[in-house]
Amino acid sequence: MKRNIFYGCMLLASALTLQACSDILDEDPKGKHTPGNFFASQNDLDESLYALYEQVNHTQNYTNPGYPQWQGDDITANPGSNKQACAEIDKFQVSDNNKGVRDAWRLHYNLIQAANYIIDNAEKTPVAKENIDLAIAQARFWRAYAYYYLVRVFGPLPINLHNEDDNGTTKLTDVQGVYDLIVSDLEAVDAVNLPTHYTSAPAQLFGVDVYVTQQAVKSTLSAVYMSMAGYPLNKGQEYYAKAAEKAKEVIDGVNSGKYNATMDADWRNVYSYGNNYNKETILGINFSPTKNWSTDSEFSSCCFFESLGGWGDAWGEIKFWKDFPDGPRKRAVYDPQIRLKDGTLVDWWALDGSGKPIVAERHPMFSIFTINADDNGKEIKAPYDYTKKPYKGMCTDTRHQLIRYPEVLLWYAESAARSGGNLALAKECLKKVRARAVDGTAATIIDGVAIDAMTPNQLAEAAFKEHGWEVAGNWVALATRRSDELRMNILRNNFEYRKANAPLTVAAGFVATESVPVTGTWNDNMNYLPYPGTEVEKNPNLKR
Repeated sequence: MKRNIFYGCMLLASALTLQACSDILDEDPKGKHTPGNFFASQNDLDESLYALYEQVNHTQNYTNPGYPQWQGDDITANPGSNKQACAEIDKFQVSDNNKGVRDAWRLHYNLIQAANYIIDNAEKTPVAKENIDLAIAQARFWRAYAYYYLVRVFGPLPINLHNEDDNGTTKLTDVQGVYDLIVSDLEAVDAVNLPTHYTSAPAQLFGVDVYVTQQAVKSTLSAVYMSMAGYPLNKGQEYYAKAAEKAKEVIDGVNSGKYNATMDADWRNVYSYGNNYNKETILGINFSPTKNWSTDSEFSSCCFFESLGGWGDAWGEIKFWKDFPDGPRKRAVYDPQIRLKDGTLVDWWALDGSGKPIVAERHPMFSIFTINADDNGKEIKAPYDYTKKPYKGMCTDTRHQLIRYPEVLLWYAESAARSGGNLALAKECLKKVRARAVDGTAATIIDGVAIDAMTPNQLAEAAFKEHGWEVAGNWVALATRRSDELRMNILRNNFEYRKANAPLTVAAGFVATESVPVTGTWNDNMNYLPYPGTEVEKNPNLKR
């Protein structure tokens, strides 16, 4: 990327940052880009897209904005240390000043503002219409993405389409209205027929597409339609059919060679730092601290336990880990054993001679973001090996995988089964994902039932559960485990299960319970997080 674009965009990205939906125009614009003196050339259009992607990266470059995903039954937290914000969300008792709540709101609205700036002004640029259409399509996609994240976390939202100062008067749009906007944006982008791949920077970097592709839009629409089919809109079969249709368009495109997507043969490569820029990722967020492309990813120590020298933000929930089907996928998602500081390998449930746990955290340890280090402490670009020394640094160019191709296969399998679609193809999709993930007969037999013999309901439930295994611990995915559970209206089941916190026999002599206590009585408002208190002060309409 050209240096003048890089530095100009840093200024523009800064200019586009907002703190609330109600104070967008409060800043003094002197010395900053404004629509009146901008969008005068292709270079300006490129800068606006750089600023957009800067905000895309900021939604995920550190852990806080992902904390809402700790409510899924795959992830839990340290109840102590400095992880109280994670633990609050994990136990469904969230304060309105929780830093995860604040940052999820703020950073996704920053992205919306950057998108709106392009949507409102790009047509002024004296360049070819196809270049303008491409820029607006990128902006509308990421605006839809931001609202899609927010509506699943907060429910009704204040909608901002033009960045006009509302002085704290914008009323909430209900969930249906928010989804109407999301679908309107995505369907408009789908109609543009974006490129299936890009050939030059900044749209393509590191050998993969940075800008959104045609297949990414269709895959995202599939996920959105599935969300609309379930809670809280409950549109059911009609929208599962829409989801299946979009997923099949992607599958057909892959099979015909139109879309360059695939499944890596070995599960060790799925999250491998050595396979960072892979073709399994249909929609990703690309980071690089060294190639002048936006910010870095700070996730390399997020799952590594604090007792071992990491941050330990995300622990694995015990029951989910215990139920997780054995095989290459489980061995890649969790550390099969824990490597102590002296290099000794132990089970996470191991006891010392006096009967005390050796691993202080007493939970499974996710490894999907963990990287190995060489003798000099530098990160190694290779599949993570739990038996070797981990990287203790912070900033990497780890690519965040929002949608992977096997997820699209599972979305088709589930939505087709729920809507009366092609069950033969749906079963083949499920079997393809299972074949790579698990050992032995489990590839074709689930809970004692052969996939080929499953009823539509059995197939739908099997594909739903399979998606949970595929995205376990990946709190940056477009459709996380929490998102799936919200759609199926079973977050309340997590609450009740965790409230009971029944002991689980993990191994002979080791009975475990979750560390974060859950108390109180469930109500449906707990499906969503509270609006940030600082935003409620500015806009009293933010209330349910």
